[in-house]
Amino acid sequence: MPLSRLTACVGVALSAVGVLAAARPATSPTRSAVADDAEVRRIQIHLDSALSLLETNSGSQFTAVQRTRRAIAIENLRTYRNRGVFPHNYDFSERTPYFVDRKTGTLCAVAYLMASTGRSDMISRVAKTDNNVRVPQLASDTAFTQWLSQNGLTLDEAAFIQVVYSAQPSNAGIGAFVVGSLSLIPSVTTSLWNLSDNRDGHRTRMSRVGVVSGLVTLVAGAQMRVSNADLGMNPYANATMAIGATTMALSIHSIMNHSKILADEREVSRHRVADASIAPMVAPDLSRTGVTVSLRF
Repeated sequence: MPLSRLTACVGVALSAVGVLAAARPATSPTRSAVADDAEVRRIQIHLDSALSLLETNSGSQFTAVQRTRRAIAIENLRTYRNRGVFPHNYDFSERTPYFVDRKTGTLCAVAYLMASTGRSDMISRVAKTDNNVRVPQLASDTAFTQWLSQNGLTLDEAAFIQVVYSAQPSNAGIGAFVVGSLSLIPSVTTSLWNLSDNRDGHRTRMSRVGVVSGLVTLVAGAQMRVSNADLGMNPYANATMAIGATTMALSIHSIMNHSKILADEREVSRHRVADASIAPMVAPDLSRTGVTVSLRF
């Protein structure tokens, strides 16, 4: 392949990877940024609904003092929503509430409202007893229900405010993302090569590399889907699988083309007719005479 064409192919390959990478924000050390962004948006939308519910209910059943505290709680919840920093689900595959993030100490929405009223003691007690408790399970907790009443909130409203958090990407999913991303460059490059100079498969090593890199890319994409379900990575996983499958198909096609060309050449050689020629041979001093026979295949 000419150097200019090779450079162009590599450039296209890197551009393709860049497009996919641009569709997926940079990752943090512990969590897929795409999944994290999607999770933040999901939680904020939920809190928008909670704010709408609280604002729709005038709280007429409460006293003036309770309604004042209720209005403060609503504004605190809006601040919490806008900040966009929420607990993570480290331990469960299904969506699960966390009262306090056990790694970062980030509070859930209900705990944040409690902290804003100076009830860190109650937060610590609840988190220590059951950090994944659901608000309706606190109906028998007298201190909690009294706090709700004092701040003009009902148990049902607090239950609606509480957020359940999606699982984080597994180690297998993160590993699959890394492997899949790295294998995209050889996959895209061999695909372009097999579409151009190597359509006849004469570069057998390149074709084999394409089969292997395509298979790795396909498997990595599938692993991303399985390990990171519902974490916003499916579009990237689907694209990775498609590239891997395409690379494998083009590489196998090149290998089959090369095999066919070799088979055709062998067939032609079997049917080639020998061309014989006979010419007289006379020595300069006339001491020897004879004939020469030449065979050409």
